[in-house]
Formats: sequence, structure tokens, C-alpha cells
Amino acid sequence: MKRIRRILPVLLWWLLSFAGTGQNLSGIRIYINPGHGGFDSDDRNVPLPPYALGDTAGFWESKSNLAKGLHLRQLLESAGATVIMSRVQNRTIDDRPLSAIAEEANVNQSDFMISIHSNAHNSMTNYVLMLFHGWDNNPILPQSMQLAGLFFDNLFSNQASQWSYQGRQVRGDKSFAPESWNGYGVLRPLTVPGLISEGSFHDYLPETYRLMNREYKQLEAWHLFRAFCRYYGGNPGNKGKIAGTVKDSYRKVTAYGYIPGSRDQWLPVNGATVTLQPGNKTYHVDQLNNGFFLFDHLEPGEYQLTFEAEKYVSRVVEKIRVDSAAVTYHLCALEQDRSDSMEVVDYAPRPGEGERVSAASPVVFRFNFEVDTASFREAFSITPVVEGSFIWEDQGRTARFVPRQPLEVSTTYSVFLARSVRHIGNLPMKDDVTFSFTTVARNRLNLLNHYPRNGMTDVFPQTQVRLHLDGKVKNEDLSGRVKVIDSRGMEVPGSGMEINAFPGEVGSCSFLLNNLQPDSFYTLVIDGKLADTEGLTLGQTRYVTFGVSAVPQVEEASVAYDFEVSASGWAIDTLASNHLMPGTANRILRYSGSRLFGGYSYRLLYGFSDEEARVVVRADSLPGSFTKGSAAGLYVWGDLSENTLSLLFRKGKEYREVLLTRIDFAGWQYREVSPGLPEGEAWAFDGFLLRSGGTPFSVGGALYFDNLVAVSPALGITIPGAGAAKEGKLAFYPNPARKVLYAGCAGESVLNGGEQGDYLILDMSGRILRGGKAVNADTRFTIPIAGLKPGTYLVRMMWGKRVDQGLFIIN
Repeated sequence: MKRIRRILPVLLWWLLSFAGTGQNLSGIRIYINPGHGGFDSDDRNVPLPPYALGDTAGFWESKSNLAKGLHLRQLLESAGATVIMSRVQNRTIDDRPLSAIAEEANVNQSDFMISIHSNAHNSMTNYVLMLFHGWDNNPILPQSMQLAGLFFDNLFSNQASQWSYQGRQVRGDKSFAPESWNGYGVLRPLTVPGLISEGSFHDYLPETYRLMNREYKQLEAWHLFRAFCRYYGGNPGNKGKIAGTVKDSYRKVTAYGYIPGSRDQWLPVNGATVTLQPGNKTYHVDQLNNGFFLFDHLEPGEYQLTFEAEKYVSRVVEKIRVDSAAVTYHLCALEQDRSDSMEVVDYAPRPGEGERVSAASPVVFRFNFEVDTASFREAFSITPVVEGSFIWEDQGRTARFVPRQPLEVSTTYSVFLARSVRHIGNLPMKDDVTFSFTTVARNRLNLLNHYPRNGMTDVFPQTQVRLHLDGKVKNEDLSGRVKVIDSRGMEVPGSGMEINAFPGEVGSCSFLLNNLQPDSFYTLVIDGKLADTEGLTLGQTRYVTFGVSAVPQVEEASVAYDFEVSASGWAIDTLASNHLMPGTANRILRYSGSRLFGGYSYRLLYGFSDEEARVVVRADSLPGSFTKGSAAGLYVWGDLSENTLSLLFRKGKEYREVLLTRIDFAGWQYREVSPGLPEGEAWAFDGFLLRSGGTPFSVGGALYFDNLVAVSPALGITIPGAGAAKEGKLAFYPNPARKVLYAGCAGESVLNGGEQGDYLILDMSGRILRGGKAVNADTRFTIPIAGLKPGTYLVRMMWGKRVDQGLFIIN
């Protein structure tokens, strides 16, 4: 009897311990390897707001694995197991060799080794994966696969996560890994049962945020512990848990991706409060976009949960059943509190005083709640009437009216939104909203200049396509919008695409064409849908047909300079130059990248600070090559800058500047001029003078020179004059202009001092803004434009029996 009395207290203590905390794992030796170690490049850092890449407070697999491992150790030891861990800190030195980890598990004669990890793939995948040593369904040690199945079942039961794949992923590492690996390094040396547990995918951002929650990681550890208990006959205790998430019932995640159609699409309610009764326990949801909550150590029975959050309607859930050693999941969807009236938080366009807005501007309203779309359509109006469509953004909190066509230029629009517009909770606004705005004098993307030009027949086989526009080209809009096709309709491949190479508001697009076929015709196609960064388009597709001719060989000429030797003797004449960009923007060098003859050309890089700029480049001391009656010819790679290029000649102390060409072309061309030199000794070539053309496209670029030749008599292989206009056709410059606009043509005999002209200036809708007599002086008309607002305009000149017109812009 006395013996029985002594045994009963011990037995009672053992039973209570068994029922409360779990026991019967005594004698079981578990080895835990929290994978990786430290905050290094191989420790799987995932940047996620608010944590930057490399921030140790953010997500690191090494840190997450350790948290799971430490909690698993605590649970196992409370059940009587002996636990050895490969590391208990997260330092670089804790990232031990895999073979050493496996050997330590072997030496300690572990009953089981578990290597805790999470996986990564493509940021849209999330499932549980267990890897044992061996082949699928053929383990080296059978216990490894048996426990792997239990681990998988327990982890897969987690309803707070979202799995992208429902299949059972219990795999042999020799089947799963590449054949050359022969399995995984931490499993290969094992002589004791073991596995790698990939509990989830840490690069799937909804899961990454969940793994930032301490209790979520502890829940994973508890699932592993429960599997150990089931396999080795342990008791996980009689206490249960309630876990789940709190998410918005309407709004979806927009900041990162999620598995389509999954629960992860709903916006987590950061900062929500969950209260459990009985017990009056409170869980405060963190601010890390997971919405996760967990109540632990609960006696079996029924409970009540109350969910509360700012700007949400509270929700009470009754009769949540908790069972022994089990997790009860509740996924709560909270509705926003929409008891307040509908309100416009912001609207656009909202220009400052005196400001005008783009003709591509949509009308945008941002509300405090999701808008009832039918009521918005009825409440919205714009005057003058504009056809357009509605787009709903920010999950219904933003309404955007997008005009079908650009708005009219220089027009004031009034927007009215009646107070009848409602949110989805059916409450309207308290007051009407009205505002107005005025558009700028531009509602199209305008092509100011281009090369090649329509009808040209002397484009060289090596050339450049270049477009100059009055707005910045939208980068993502270029694909297929600008192309060259041959006579069979096949696209000609280009290279070296460059866009928006100039400062200010103007835009550009250029690319190289090599090996075009002489005596062939090509078409440059500029799609009317080509758009600028405001969304304005060209409107009409342009087709520019041009012919290609072989590079003219000037056999009669003697080469005065071939540009083959080093350019080290050449230099920028800083005294004769002015208004240059500082630094190394202006220089000349020998270049092999683009040439017509020999192995080299010279490349002049220039940068101008204003429209009065000029750069003078002095040549090496050269012998005299040019005499009276001879012409100078030069092969030039142009940049369509409208700058003027002059040749400099020297004889003793005499100097002469001769205008060669306006750079109204791109790619290689041949230009020739008769210097008009006097009788006597030969003149030597002394260098170049490049003057700014005064346009936004004149500020900087590169010219190439190859083979300067002396020809007697002149061959005439050139385009007449220095201007962009053909004989008798007016060219308007500078473009953009400021106070005056000039109109001149390439032949002085056509436009002389007696010529009279009338001009009209129109906006892009065709309305006449200004007209009058154009002043004729210095073989050009002068048109006053002072007082016009910045924008794009059409100018029309009536002179003699001709009418010429063109586009120009005012900055």
C-alpha cells in the first residue's frame, strides 16, 4: 500500500505533463540545421518595402530559418527530446560547410536530421517541398521518406498561406536535382535519416511578408514538431491554436504580384486588432502586409473573435471550435466603414495661375471611397463637349476620363461633377465640384525635320535616319513605329537607335542604316501613332521614299587631306571659338567607326551653349592645294543640326572662310564649293568653322570628315546653296524661333530686294492668329512672332505667284 501511494503522485505528475506540454520524446535525438548563416550574398535576401536590399532588418532566409529552428528546438526539448543544432546565431562563421553539418549529425548518432529552408523560383510560386536522399519513392534510408510525408502533410495544412501547386512534393534529391549533383551536399554524407524541408517560397512576396511575422514562423516550427511527435510517439499536448488572416473584403493588392484568383489578392489590413474571448486575449496585426494573427495555448472548446481596424466595420465571429493539439483557421474579410459621404480628394488638371495644360491631358478624380461607376457617368460633364472613355483605377477610387482625340488648342474647358455621384456604400457627395483649365497651343506631335527627305535620289549606302520632333518621343512607343522598307516591302534592319538626344522639350529619333543597295529605292515609314511623352501622336502616317546612289568617286581630284594620320596636331582654336560648352564637349579625333575611304575618318564632337556659338578647328600645317578656279570637295557625315560648316583656307598671313554647306542632312554626303580664290600661289586648307544654326537641334552632336579633295574645274556633285530649301522654295528658320522668323530660299535670284510677301500665322486647329506684310531684306523675309505663346504653329507665305508654308515652334 505504501508503495502504491508513492507511485500515484509520480504517475499523476507524468499524466499531467503528458496532457499539458507533451512528453514521450525522451531518448530521441534530433539534429536541426537552420540553413545558411549570416547576412551574405548566399543568404537569400529579398528586398521588400520598407526594407532596402541588404537591410538586416528585412527578410533573409538565413534569419528566418534560424527563428524556425530555435522554436522547434524549444518544442522538442519540452517534449523530452535531445536537440543538437548546427548553429544558434546568424553570423558568417555560422555558415558551415555542408559536409561538416552532415558529419556532426552522424557523429551524434542522431535519430533524425532536419535541414530547415525556404525556396525560391520565379516570385509567383509557393508550395511545400520535402527532399530526402535517394530517388523518388526509393530512399537510401526509408525513415527519411516516411517522415518527409508527415512533414509535408502538416505544413500543407496551413490555411494562412496560399499554395500555387496542390500536388504532393515529397521527392528524392537524386531525382529532383541535376544528375551531375548526385543529390544535395547536406544529405549526401548522411548515415542517419534526414531531409531538407523547403517550407514555402520566400521570393513569393505575400509569403515573404508572412515570413516576416514571428508567430507565422513559429507555426511552421509547430507543424514540424507535430510530425516528429506522430512519428516517434510523442504527445504534442492538449492545447490548440487559432490562426488566420485579416484582409479587406473589396480592395486588392497592387504593390506586388500574387497567385491569380487566390486569397493573396486581397489587401491585408495592417494594424488590425483581434480580440479572443473568453480570456480577453488581444493580437495586434503587424504593419508588414501579411494580416496574420495567432492565438496559442488554448484549451479545447468554443471561442469568440472580434476583428477591429481603423476605417473598417468591426466584425464578431462566434463559436470558433478549438481542438486538442490542432490549429483552427479563420480567414476574416473586413468591410470598410463607408458611413462618410463621398468626397473628391483631388482632381486634375490643376494648373497654377496662368499655366496651361497639355492637350493630351485626361480629367482625373480621386475619391475617398470606391466610386459607383454608373452614378459617376451621369454626374460628369465637360464643356465644350469632348468624346472619350472612362477608366477606373486604384480599384475604383480613381476615375479617369480620357479624350478620344487630343483637346483643341488654346481652349478653355469647364468640368462639372454633380453631387449625385455615390460611392459603393450608396452615399453621395455633399457638394458639386467644378473647375476649368486652358490648353496649350499644341495638340499634335509635329515632325519638324527628317532625313532622308521625300524624293531624294542621292542617299549614300551608309546613312542615318533621323527625325526631329517638337516633343519628347515615348521610348516604349518606338517598336515598329519608325522603320525603313525596301521595294519588296521587307523591313531593313537598323542599328544604334538613339532617342531624345537634345535638351529642352524637343525630341529626336535616329538609327543607322548600313549597306543599302545603290540604284534602289526605299521607304521610310513613320507611323501616325508615334507618340510623345504627353501622349500626343503624329496623327497621320508619313511615307518618305528615297533613292540610294553609290558614293561618288572623284577621280579627277587630288586628295588634299585623307584624314588617315593622327589628329593630335589638330586643335580647337579657343580664341576664335565662342559660346562653347565647358569641358571636353568640343574636340576632334581620328575615328575608325564610320568612314568611306581608308581606315579612318575624323570625328568632330561639339557642344554649343547658345545660338551664337561657333567652333573653329585648326588643321596641321598643310601644303597649298587650292588655286583660282579649283573647287573644294568634302565627304561629310551630317547630323541634321542646321548648323553651317565652312572651310578655312590660308596663304601666308591671309585667311579666307568659305561656306561649304548647311548641315541639313544626316549620314554621309558629298559637298563641294568654289572658294573663288584669287590668282597667285596656292592656298592651303586650314581647318573648319562650324556655326550654330540657332535651333534646339544645333546645340551638340558629331560630324565626320573623310577625303578633302581639290577639283579643277568644279564637278558640281552637291546640293546647291547652304540652305535646306530647294531653288525657289522658302525655308523657315530658326526653328524653334523666339521673336522673329525668317523665310529664305536657296537661290538669291529668286528672292531679291524687290520681292513682296504676305504672311499668315495659324494655330494647329487652323485658326488665323496673325497676318501682315513680311519685311524683305538681305534676300529673306522677316516675320514678327513676338507675343505668341509657346507652342507649335503653321506659317504661310504668299509671295509673287507662290505659296509656301511650314511648321515652327516657339519655346
